[in-house]
Amino acid sequence: MAARKLEGTAQALQIFIGDDDLWETEPLHRVLVHRLRLAGVAGVTVTRGIAGFGLSGQIRAADRLGGATDLPLVVTVIDIPERIASLLPLIDELVEDGLVIRFDVEILRHQDAN
Repeated sequence: MAARKLEGTAQALQIFIGDDDLWETEPLHRVLVHRLRLAGVAGVTVTRGIAGFGLSGQIRAADRLGGATDLPLVVTVIDIPERIASLLPLIDELVEDGLVIRFDVEILRHQDAN
């Protein structure tokens, strides 16, 4: 599937989940990346946090040796507003727990990292 270059006004969709979250038996973040690629989005990045907490108030953090469970993950999707809007039913289907936000962004540069 060919990548699409973005210019000008776009939107970001961020999905805050845990490292241990699953969709059926697969890690949720991997399922999201795969399904979003099939949906034709311009790009997706998964970022692992080193600490965080959500509605439960339970702090999840990496220890000094780098070990931890259920660290926070943020799946970020950037695309045109119409494409982001079309993804919302898919996100609703896959993400049971977590936080999902959408906001406007301005693309200043979109170059291949290779």
